[in-house]
Amino acid sequence: MATGKHGPQEVTITIDDAPGGSPRVITPYVNTIGEIGLENITQETNPFGTTSMQNTPVGIDKTADIPISGFLDDTALVGPKAVFFNPTNWALDKASASVGRVLVILCATGMTFTITVHLVKATLGLKKDGLTEYTALVRQMSAGVWS
Repeated sequence: MATGKHGPQEVTITIDDAPGGSPRVITPYVNTIGEIGLENITQETNPFGTTSMQNTPVGIDKTADIPISGFLDDTALVGPKAVFFNPTNWALDKASASVGRVLVILCATGMTFTITVHLVKATLGLKKDGLTEYTALVRQMSAGVWS
């Protein structure tokens, strides 16, 4: 019987440092990342007289926003400061002509999830008795793909 158990040491997270920028491995700077995956959009199609909910696919899928967080590291050229808090790159993210950033997550299962995203939010959590933490929120630009 296969165990199927995997740990965080098997995960690799790569994201472009700007829209259309260079891919950066940010794995050492990430403590948590939100759930990843695809959701099939459906529409309720309950005609009169039915006694249970019915849903019909509309042919569109989506990926929920993905939060990425960890401790802020401002010494590395590839860490969260360089990737999520660079003012020049932030300007490119909010431009209507943004080409997005490629996010690649190599999961512990050996599967890879690839999606083009926009950085929509980046915040710092300042603590009186703790380390500074960051949270970045990325949102789907185009369809995610499992491979």
